[in-house]
Amino acid sequence: MDISPELRRAALTRVLGLALICIAAWPAVATGLSALHLDWHPSGDWALLAMRIEDVGRATPLLGPYSRFGWNHPGPLLYWTLAGPYHLLGGTAAAMLAATAFLNAAALGGSVALAWRRGGLLLASICTLLLCLLTRTMGPELLRDPWNPYITVLPLLLFVLLCWSGVEGDRWAWPAAIGVGSFVVQSHIGYAVIVATVVLASVGLAWRDRRTIALLPPEPRPRRLLLGAIGVITLLCWAPVLIDQFLGTGNLGAILSYFATSSDRPAGLHDAVAQAAADLPLRGAAWLGTVQPTGPDGALEGGDIAALVLPMVTFALALAAARLTGARSAVRFQLLTGAAVLGGVIATSRITGPMFGYLIRWWWVLALLWWLSILWSFASAALRWSATPMILRRALPVAVIVLGLVWSFRLADPTAHAAEVALPPEPSNDELLADLLPPLLADVAGDDAVRVETINSTWGTMADGVRFALEHDHVPVVVSPEFAFKFGDQRSADHRRPDTVVWVVHADAVRTWGDLPNVRTVAVWDPLSPTERAAYVVDESELQQQLTAAGRPDLATALTNGGGGVDRESVGLAGVDPSLVQRVEAIRRRGDPIGLFVTRLPS
Repeated sequence: MDISPELRRAALTRVLGLALICIAAWPAVATGLSALHLDWHPSGDWALLAMRIEDVGRATPLLGPYSRFGWNHPGPLLYWTLAGPYHLLGGTAAAMLAATAFLNAAALGGSVALAWRRGGLLLASICTLLLCLLTRTMGPELLRDPWNPYITVLPLLLFVLLCWSGVEGDRWAWPAAIGVGSFVVQSHIGYAVIVATVVLASVGLAWRDRRTIALLPPEPRPRRLLLGAIGVITLLCWAPVLIDQFLGTGNLGAILSYFATSSDRPAGLHDAVAQAAADLPLRGAAWLGTVQPTGPDGALEGGDIAALVLPMVTFALALAAARLTGARSAVRFQLLTGAAVLGGVIATSRITGPMFGYLIRWWWVLALLWWLSILWSFASAALRWSATPMILRRALPVAVIVLGLVWSFRLADPTAHAAEVALPPEPSNDELLADLLPPLLADVAGDDAVRVETINSTWGTMADGVRFALEHDHVPVVVSPEFAFKFGDQRSADHRRPDTVVWVVHADAVRTWGDLPNVRTVAVWDPLSPTERAAYVVDESELQQQLTAAGRPDLATALTNGGGGVDRESVGLAGVDPSLVQRVEAIRRRGDPIGLFVTRLPS
């Protein structure tokens, strides 16, 4: 049977469109599959995430990840979304990484699918190419990292494209946009302003063009179905937040109170624009892989504000070209992108404390959207302009699609293969926990409840890893009431009394902790041999005396508790031997000893 040319073209279009979706999602899928082979012991925030994901269904969280300011991010959708794939993939810490990677694969594939729907293969190929550039910069490590500043990056892109699709008349994009936008905001409050500005711009555009693009289906049944879906998804997403606010901890009120009354000085508009200047210009763009300069504290310094002139002019020219040629859809996409970037500037200006890179990862997606909208406006204008030669109108899409397929594949391939050797978060802690945990789990097996305390550690990341391992091994963990917002109220000591204390001890205290009354040594890791440790103790004691005599007892204390900055801060101090500092610091860089100790509490 003969197949008509129209059917052949339609079949080829579907094949190429699916190929673009697969190429975009490929690095994340490969990253997820490779994660399933890891035997990973999470620590720090990743251990907390795993604990809260496991809580879904038994002590289901109503709030999001904890914030350093004493409240939680607004809602639990991060935990709820990952819980299903987490258990389906094996219920291990590595399954959490794989679930995150597959979530990002869905965001990547969904973004290309929306671009295909809005602009055909031409826009889909441009979108895929830019996404492959972004995922190359993210690397497998970020593509499978469930930490809330990272897992929200790619869903933000999907959210903006869903809003654009909704404005263009895809009414069923609105319920999806509500779900994705809610996930982003609930997981990281920093995205709230960006999402809000895009929502306001979307509503404004939809209302302005309601005569040409109907807001709702004209038929009663489809209209009821759409409104019902919007209502149900909104209720499911935000009911837990409201339940907590009125019947629980009042977390939403705590967030609003913090931003309304905090005395912490925000970054301000100048610093926010400087961060935009580090990403929007193509030259030196962080989202394309350029390493941004940082200050002594690790905070990003931002870019030269003057570098924004070219991106702004290009954006304006593209918008003008699309308007003059009647490419209204491209105009609306640019306006939504402009609203998102404005929201990004406002959100960045409100950040308090050092401007660490992880706090503003949204600029990677905002920069991608900036240039995607520009390229689409120029392409749409060129194809609509009456003076454009017919041969160019036909050849341009074909050339872009072919080049997009080829270069996207070439970019995605090394990223996908890099997943095979990518390290999980906190790999050094992973190795230590692998050695220390087996004897501890055997020691406390069957205990009713365990409290974990950390000694000589600033952040307590190893202790969090111990907590997750205990709970994953069905040993309940108890925490002090002031930390219940991090671990869940069901773990508060107000509700349960522990019968065992596990001490996670770092640095010099390891030598003496096991000698304390009622304390038993379970496991100790030391990078030094006994002879090396004895020689180090002599050197450390001498250096402590020198630092104290030079008026820096804080540096002397840092030697004993694992603190840093001794080599840098001791330069030029009178009476401090530089060669001794160098010798001590060389040993310290090999790692501080860590020990696990147990105390049985009286019944």
